[in-house]
Amino acid sequence: MIGVRGVSGVSWLVWRQHRTALWALLATTVLVGGYLVSGALAAHTDLPGLDGCTGAAAEHSRRCSDALTTFQMRHQHPLRTALQGLLLLPLLFGLFLGGPLFAQELECGTHRTALSQSVTRTRWFLAKLAVPVTLTILFSGLITAAATWWWHTVATPLGSTFPWYGPMPFDAVGPAPTAKAVLMLLIGITLSLLVRRTVGAMGATVAVGAVVLFALEQARGALWPVAEGRVYDVGGDPAPSGAWLLDEGLLSTGGRRMADLPDCLAATDPTRCLTAHGAAGRWAEYHPSAHMWPLQWTETALCLTAAVALALFCHWWTRRRLT
Repeated sequence: MIGVRGVSGVSWLVWRQHRTALWALLATTVLVGGYLVSGALAAHTDLPGLDGCTGAAAEHSRRCSDALTTFQMRHQHPLRTALQGLLLLPLLFGLFLGGPLFAQELECGTHRTALSQSVTRTRWFLAKLAVPVTLTILFSGLITAAATWWWHTVATPLGSTFPWYGPMPFDAVGPAPTAKAVLMLLIGITLSLLVRRTVGAMGATVAVGAVVLFALEQARGALWPVAEGRVYDVGGDPAPSGAWLLDEGLLSTGGRRMADLPDCLAATDPTRCLTAHGAAGRWAEYHPSAHMWPLQWTETALCLTAAVALALFCHWWTRRRLT
């Protein structure tokens, strides 16, 4: 059967084996994507009500204050709730598509039948890989595109209540979530080959995937060169508005970084206390808002590189170690 139909036959078989999970992911994509698109359209409809409500003059306008409050009430909580759910999106692809992909066949031994046909191991592996990778890119890409559209529409009006560098929205918008979904898928596929048990592979995928996602979040600040700001005023702010502050401290009169002076925080006049101890200004290391997309694309490249490495390892495993 496989010998006659070739790779297309294996792809059809992958669809048949995992059709329940694939239909569930398709339904989820339609429902979640529809919700996000409707939210983005509603935000576009509400934006004209904020005309003229930018800049310092608008801060003292009662009309602008009421309009911004209404806009935030309509969009901040619904979008935040959706983005919270999307934080788990990459793990879902690894759990339901990657984990069972090979483990089901290895557990039942049906892979031996497939490998005994005229299709080579390489073609069999590529055909098995093509369906989940394609659907992961398609489904996760559509969802994150809709989320990015909604967030981009409301980012400026919501301002500091929705900073770009937080897990929401950073982990749910842009190209990085799709790359992380592909990485989680390949982690699941790798574990499905190594563990050879469906339930065990799915559980290991959740555990390993969660650790990898946490590590990516912790390392994010180092993925792009940071900017440094200095201000020679102990009460000043060396980082621009909207920046992701990574570290900050005091400057001496000679322009060198100096240790913090926590005792001055409880002083009657903190500024005078800091000055008396030799502080003349403040420094900060930060990522400005302009770094969002470089950070996104760097994280995307990192995840895709790791995914390709795992795919090559899986290919080697199926050729050399799979029996």
